[in-house]
Amino acid sequence: MSRVARFHADRTNQKLYFARLACQQAEQVDHVQQAQGLRESAVFHLHGAVLAFLQELVRYYRLNDLAPTLKSVEENMAAKGQVSPEISVMQQLAKQGFIAELKRAYRMCQYAPEPTTPEPEDETSSNLIIKVTQTPQAWLPDTKILREWHRDLTQLIDGFRNEMVEF
Repeated sequence: MSRVARFHADRTNQKLYFARLACQQAEQVDHVQQAQGLRESAVFHLHGAVLAFLQELVRYYRLNDLAPTLKSVEENMAAKGQVSPEISVMQQLAKQGFIAELKRAYRMCQYAPEPTTPEPEDETSSNLIIKVTQTPQAWLPDTKILREWHRDLTQLIDGFRNEMVEF
């Protein structure tokens, strides 16, 4: 049985593929809202790829964890007296790295950003004129950053898969 079939890597691969498709389509679309939707879709799929890879690790290490997180996998491994090098690296990247940035973008996709309080313009003769223009998607990563995250995540997962050895 292949490694992909054995540890259910196909779902992780699908999520990475869907993220790549969303980036490609976002670059080809002229409509701003469609591009935003596709970029958000890429964020969702990249985040989903991280979660799917955690499920792969749970299966690989034979853990009983239906909704794995970095913390839960670490705790389950510690209970078995083991350490997962994959989780250690991913935790570091989740603190300060592209996974941390991805998680922030994912959270921002879930909730509307806090609106800023409009400020009166200083250079006007009247304080009644209020500047309300904001870029509603300034927090959303552009496709260049999304492609970098995709590349980094793909390389990370491929590297982990290559190092996984039966114990």
